Amino acid sequence: MRIYADRLAQQQPANFSCFLIAGDEPLIKLESIDYIRQQLKQQGLAEERLSFSYDGDFQWPTIFDAMGELSLFSQYRLIELQLDRSPDKAIQNQLQELLSLLNPETRLLISLPKLTKANEKQSWYQQIEQQGLVVTIYPPEGAQLQAWIRQRLQQQGLSNNQELVALLLHYYEGNLLALNQAINSIVLRWGNKLPSLKEIESGLSHANHFSSFQLVDAILAADFARSLLIIKQLRLEGEEPTLINWGLDKEFKLLQALQAQPSNHHASLFKQYAVWSKRQGLLSGAAKRYSAQQINQARLQVAEIDKAIKQFAGNHAWHQLERLIFILAKPQ
Repeated sequence: MRIYADRLAQQQPANFSCFLIAGDEPLIKLESIDYIRQQLKQQGLAEERLSFSYDGDFQWPTIFDAMGELSLFSQYRLIELQLDRSPDKAIQNQLQELLSLLNPETRLLISLPKLTKANEKQSWYQQIEQQGLVVTIYPPEGAQLQAWIRQRLQQQGLSNNQELVALLLHYYEGNLLALNQAINSIVLRWGNKLPSLKEIESGLSHANHFSSFQLVDAILAADFARSLLIIKQLRLEGEEPTLINWGLDKEFKLLQALQAQPSNHHASLFKQYAVWSKRQGLLSGAAKRYSAQQINQARLQVAEIDKAIKQFAGNHAWHQLERLIFILAKPQ
């Protein structure tokens, strides 16, 4: 069987002899693996757990021995193998042999970063899909991500009003680990009696010092001094310019959409892009302040920064970001 991660809770892992967890999203991947572990443990099918990582010290005979030998201390065991790459021909052959050693007392769980179309045609994969469970992981986006945030808030007993969802979406989109941590932080600090949205934002900002999203907002507000302060701090803390650049391009696209529509249509655009009320004034002001030509030039600048990032020219990317600040938030 093959499913997406959000359907895993509907399955009974005890019914499968092997598992393949494939995807790059770390939080959902960890939670999926942990769910399988816990379910097998509750059923008495993982009295012992052995974990192996395919790294420089990994030896195939070690995991083959673990699959074949009987444990002196437990009858049922879970053996995990974490791969850091898509299996090449040599790894495929080893996986095929490993799967041939499956027995009623042993469950095998394999995880890897990505599942390719080529993988799906290979014998080792087809055997797992026929005998076991394949869990494919994709990071939630758009409406799915909003639903994911609402579900997490509800699980913690918190109000999942649209304003709070939009606030979390703004600061943590693209980083589920940080998003989940922020929700846990809200619970620890305020419980289920939440203060105003402004106080929540202030608390999250303080906990995270400066974020790339705060830099984007400072630039859109044409706050020159604050923009330079934040970008200097982010660079000192070792922040990667990738997320800053992605956030800028996302906001510039929205500014172009706002400029292309009459103001009475802006509310529907804000709803479509999940913009929470506090930021709506910021974006409306930016859409009025900048001409269409300025925003188009800014997007071209973002493309240049993206090129520098992909060419691993980090210093050049930071210099180009600072240049963009001087263009869009220059002092009067």
